[in-house]
Amino acid sequence: MEGSPRQQLSAQTREVIFNVHEYFKREKENKTVMHGFDKAVQRTMDATKQCRSTIYRICKEGNDSLEENEAPVFNVKKRKRPPTVTNIDGFDQCVLRRAVLSYYVRKEIPTLDSILLEVKENIGFSGCRESLRKILQEIGFKYGRVNGRKFLLERCDIASARTKFLREMKNIRDTGNKSLIFLDETWINQNYTVTECWMDESSTAATGINPPSGKGSRIIILHAGSEQGFVPNAELVFQAKNDGDYHQQMNHIVFEKWFREQLIPNIAQQSVIIMDNASYHSVQSDRPPAMASTKGTIQDWLRNKGENPPEYLTKCELLEMVKAVKHANTPKYVIDRIALEKGHKVVRLPPYHCHYSAIELIGAQVKNSVAKKNKFKMTDLTSLLQEALACVTAENWKNAVNHVESIIIKDTENDIAVNQFVDSFVIEVTSSDEE
Repeated sequence: MEGSPRQQLSAQTREVIFNVHEYFKREKENKTVMHGFDKAVQRTMDATKQCRSTIYRICKEGNDSLEENEAPVFNVKKRKRPPTVTNIDGFDQCVLRRAVLSYYVRKEIPTLDSILLEVKENIGFSGCRESLRKILQEIGFKYGRVNGRKFLLERCDIASARTKFLREMKNIRDTGNKSLIFLDETWINQNYTVTECWMDESSTAATGINPPSGKGSRIIILHAGSEQGFVPNAELVFQAKNDGDYHQQMNHIVFEKWFREQLIPNIAQQSVIIMDNASYHSVQSDRPPAMASTKGTIQDWLRNKGENPPEYLTKCELLEMVKAVKHANTPKYVIDRIALEKGHKVVRLPPYHCHYSAIELIGAQVKNSVAKKNKFKMTDLTSLLQEALACVTAENWKNAVNHVESIIIKDTENDIAVNQFVDSFVIEVTSSDEE
């Protein structure tokens, strides 16, 4: 035992060892046990199975603290834990989702530990197990039980939205319609930069310019494109006001004006326009009344939907009727109606599935180009952005669209396998989201 390596013991364990040693000392002084040339340290070693140096070290620490305290105080040494990482970007979220669903395809039960190993290898995820659990919960996974065993289950609304999207895209492919238009908006901050990059030591950039603290001002970019390249004259770039909330500046009024005046006139007939579910994309043309509406407004809305609400119903009862009618009808959006009037169709991405949009890849290319040359001056940022947009070729767009279409085709096949695997179980949904 005396040759054993030094161990990291908890404060509680060290306190127990100290108290055992004190007991043996008192036992010796009271002569309740006689062992000849007995040593309290040796007896403590025998009782606790610790080496001599450990006993000496702990007793010294405890005796030193007794000079100022009535009881010994031991310092707690905290174990270093992996960092908490919950802010991974949309692309990594998609990789994580596909990693989980790949277990379903293989007819295996995914666990946090197995997923953690996979995403560490695939995306360099540096978070801990708890971080991964939180991210999975945020992107729509929860736990159920199958035969008493916990089962990581995708939320039904997200799985249903993906299945609907994949089925719709298959129908579009089957009709031979290749005019897919991908649109999105993104933001570039004044102090946006790459975290790491390789560069020629002879380059002036090699001297480096440390980015200022904070994000700085922001430029908003709204654009669209297809496999032929960016849609002509569809670029909208403007600087956001420094009011702390750029969502107030990219709103449904700005988006609808751009959609009508810059997108629709510049795309081919019978195009399929693919966009996400941002709130300003999804303003309803016949928005249901809410608590702020008057009772008369609620009654009129219900009558327009073919209902005949009795006059004696209270406002809360009327809103319950609104909820039932709303659930029975598919929402109608302003943007969809504008597109349909011009012979186009709008298809919305399922939540947390940005990898189905080719413009996400183009946006990443543009941002990376700006970041490598950014000098953190707002006067230069717009010109850098224009230069980056001009460098995007039709070939870049074609590759991005082909990549997305290959993912969609593959996921269409996998989605069938996923649903068959999940349908084969009787799943009891649990209230706990912990494994």
